[in-house]
Amino acid sequence: MTPLALALLIGAGMGAGLFLLVRELFPSGPALGPALERLHGTAAAPRSHKTDDEPPALTRAGDAVAERVRHWPGITIPVKNLNLVGESVGELFGAKLLHFAVGLLLPSLFTLIVAMAGVQFPIVLSGLVGLLAGAGMWFVPDAQLAKRAARARAEATQAVMAYAELAAMERVSSAGAQDTLERPAEVGSGWVFQRIQAALLRARLDRAPAWEALRQISDELDVPAAADIADIVSSAGTDGAAIYATLRSRAESLADEQAADDQARANAASESLVVPVTLLSMVLLVFFGFPAVARIFSV
Repeated sequence: MTPLALALLIGAGMGAGLFLLVRELFPSGPALGPALERLHGTAAAPRSHKTDDEPPALTRAGDAVAERVRHWPGITIPVKNLNLVGESVGELFGAKLLHFAVGLLLPSLFTLIVAMAGVQFPIVLSGLVGLLAGAGMWFVPDAQLAKRAARARAEATQAVMAYAELAAMERVSSAGAQDTLERPAEVGSGWVFQRIQAALLRARLDRAPAWEALRQISDELDVPAAADIADIVSSAGTDGAAIYATLRSRAESLADEQAADDQARANAASESLVVPVTLLSMVLLVFFGFPAVARIFSV
């Protein structure tokens, strides 16, 4: 084994040992967000894995890192997006740590492989590339979270649109302002309706108006349409205004906005395929055309 390969293996072992030492010296408590959700029974968006009572080691490491860097300049935590998809800060920073480690170690692994083949690369260059790759990979979970939150927000908007239609039908049957918001929430079974049901239940226990709970849902999910419905129904509860036509109009406008957003996403997806398809066509053209051109010029 070459000295370079030996140095890389020793460095990898020291890095793994340092990670285990930091993990044992700085254990973190349970994530606050999932604990509060279990305490209050707040439903979250569908998650890709099961939540255990004790968070995984990677989540605990993410909590420790988040606690130390959350006040640094330029460090922002997307709390609304995390609440929307039902993830904790520790899970986000745990994913960021994992991506950073992958970006940091991949260049060293590549250097080790080529070193075993007899090709020497400068260690400094490998370390610099690893730091740059790790810094870039650090932000990948943020982009993934933003995409998941955008999908969940679109799903929440569709659910609120259906909720507005149900509220309008409830209102036309001469229901009161409180029942106009509470009864439609009992119809749905999705995660958005479950959150609305939980918020309405808390409002009833606190003897607060139902539309205040809907405003809270609007703030939690970052869906302004829910606040619009709350404003419409609150006008009926305070002034006795007729709101059936207003609710139907808001539901129709939500449907139009959703259709426009779907069309925009479809157009963006189509445009994103232009560059890969063009490059693939150029590669195929060179692959099949080069032998013929080379034969012509060789004659």
